[in-house]
Amino acid sequence: MINNWQIPRNKRKLYPVVDILSLFTLQTLGENWSNNLNRQLDFESELERFGLKRPGQRRDRRAGGARTYESWLYNLGLIFKETDSGVIRTTLAGEALLAGQPPVPIITNQLMKLQYPSPYSIRSRVNIHYRFQIRPFRFLLRLLADNRIQTLSKEEIGRFVITEGENESRSCFEHVVQRIISYRSYGDAVLPPDFEERYQSSTTGLRTREQTLSYLEDIANTFINYLEYTQLIERNSNGSIYIPQERISDVEAILNDGTSLRRLDTNHPYGIENFQRNFGLAPGQNRDNRSFGGQTVTDTLYRERRIRSNLLHIAGTRPITSFTASLVREIADLTGYTVREVEDALDGFRPDTFSQFEASYLNMAISGTELATEFETATQAIFEQLGFRAEHVGNHALHPDVFVESPLNYSGIIDTKAYVRYVINNDHRNRMVNNYIPTYQNQHGNLEFFMYVAHGFGSNIDSQVQSIADRTNVNGSVITARNVIRLLQRNYANPIDHNTLKTLFTKNSRITMADIDSL
Repeated sequence: MINNWQIPRNKRKLYPVVDILSLFTLQTLGENWSNNLNRQLDFESELERFGLKRPGQRRDRRAGGARTYESWLYNLGLIFKETDSGVIRTTLAGEALLAGQPPVPIITNQLMKLQYPSPYSIRSRVNIHYRFQIRPFRFLLRLLADNRIQTLSKEEIGRFVITEGENESRSCFEHVVQRIISYRSYGDAVLPPDFEERYQSSTTGLRTREQTLSYLEDIANTFINYLEYTQLIERNSNGSIYIPQERISDVEAILNDGTSLRRLDTNHPYGIENFQRNFGLAPGQNRDNRSFGGQTVTDTLYRERRIRSNLLHIAGTRPITSFTASLVREIADLTGYTVREVEDALDGFRPDTFSQFEASYLNMAISGTELATEFETATQAIFEQLGFRAEHVGNHALHPDVFVESPLNYSGIIDTKAYVRYVINNDHRNRMVNNYIPTYQNQHGNLEFFMYVAHGFGSNIDSQVQSIADRTNVNGSVITARNVIRLLQRNYANPIDHNTLKTLFTKNSRITMADIDSL
């Protein structure tokens, strides 16, 4: 029995949720997943093909890896198993994701409803202790909204929140608050002598104190990653999380919505299915009355799902404004279907592709090395949408990540940094001053700006940009990934003149929301 909060950690971030759900449903349409090893292995192969799972020879030919992804989706309330047939279906929230609806509100809604006990928490391979009667993500937000706490580190979450946050009572909340406050004063001295014995996983032997803390902090960091997807929190420079000022009202609305834990009735023959269906209601829905009896899975349905799956995957990697002939051809090449079949499958399918891309891009910006290359190429695609000729050059030594040229005969270089809070250190400044800018000045002669794109920036970033400009006589700027998205939205609404963009990109400071709103 696991004596702390737990969530699957095969995927520790939520950015690929639409892709994984889409690929999973392709392997489970109208079939009994649990007893079909070939389908499970095919699912693993598809995950590898999409870059969602590390390829290589499988040590477990029983498809244990595939089942961990099923558990991941099940925990999020995106799938359920029909009691009578054993067939796995998508919940209404899952269907909304597959229909291309904005993923962040849907997943936020699921995380705010996620609770212990649940069909996931009582699974035999999970078995979270019955003492936990709590919605963990709400509890985290409640702590962050408390003026005595305000920020949380993975150390604090791992030591006290996921171990002692048992329920949603006022007394339990106050207990956890005081434990965190004591830890901030006295450190690990406040831990009980038998701490490492209390919080052992049911699948491992006895751990040392150091190993136990590492195990719990790893779980805590996964909870942070999940919560980060909602865009309700941010990380500061030391990795602790907090609620940004502009999201406080959203968090308060969630915490004061009047909802409570759902009852899990394991004695009712349909108790597990009913709970999971209700857990999986999308925002604005209050009932799932679907009946699947006699449903036939045709080749046409499978083809449609597969083609739409590929479209949603592409939408997460670059902005799509319309279904062009080149996009249709690209999907035809990826799937092996004809152009006509792709066109038929996409007929009437109008997903919110911008929301798909926005969610992915903002996650790329905090991914570190994991999605650094994807962040570079996605930024290239954004500048193409802004009307530049853009080239990804980051795969060459001593080059920036993206080179762009305007129709107005000026060019710029862009370095993307998938950091939560980026500062231009000496090494990065020297590369820009001594390598990047001279190389592109010599090659093109019309270099007008340099730019850094990151999730956030340190407090001295403006002076660091000005220092590079002073040393090179080339002006520049920095911009957050969120403001890149805002700039793209602004351009969609009313295309921005490239002289105006040049002025914006050469301001020798950070580009703010107010700068974009004033265009």
